[in-house]
Amino acid sequence: MNCYDCTPAGNAAAVAICRNCGAALCHQHAWSAPQTVTRVQGVGQSTLPDPARRIVCKVCRGATQSM
Repeated sequence: MNCYDCTPAGNAAAVAICRNCGAALCHQHAWSAPQTVTRVQGVGQSTLPDPARRIVCKVCRGATQSM
């Protein structure tokens, strides 16, 4: 599978899939950020000590940062 954003200019192998839109991404176009993980515990929530990884494309990153 090739990177969706690199397809018009060349062929770069995809290493990840955007969590929001599902586009295949190469190292150059993938953006990784930590995400807090919470679980239901009793009548409330607990936050896990280690964050999860969230990988998105640059288009989805820009859309979520402008909110």
